[in-house]
Amino acid sequence: MPRGRSSADTTTVKVRYAFGGILVAALLALPPSVAAGQGGRVSSLAAQQCAQERAALGKKAFRKKYGAKHTMRACAKHTRTQVVSAVQTADQGCQDELAAIGATYFVDEYGDDPTDTVDYAMAECVAEGVDEILNPDDLSQDPEVDL
Repeated sequence: MPRGRSSADTTTVKVRYAFGGILVAALLALPPSVAAGQGGRVSSLAAQQCAQERAALGKKAFRKKYGAKHTMRACAKHTRTQVVSAVQTADQGCQDELAAIGATYFVDEYGDDPTDTVDYAMAECVAEGVDEILNPDDLSQDPEVDL
């Protein structure tokens, strides 16, 4: 363990990475019909954000913040606006990037292999954008990301 880091810091980082991975996987696993209607995606992302917040705050502090009953529902309702905004912002940014660099380069950038479609690359791009918007601290803590 590097100097200056406690095991609690390491655990928090691991939990955040796990939720970030779940967030990206959930976005990619959604069928196109759900992705077309943002309701399912937004609800799922709001629930994931709340689960991440509960893990970070602890159960007692989370209940204090959102109430003793239906805490996850209250959190999701509170978080929904933020998630809708993040999805819209990420989608617009990806659409702009696609228009600027073209489909071939866009698929090269966000696809896993050259046979991927623009739709797949768009889903990857939006997932990355949403994760960056909703979890900005994860980007600064990721040792593999060059800032």
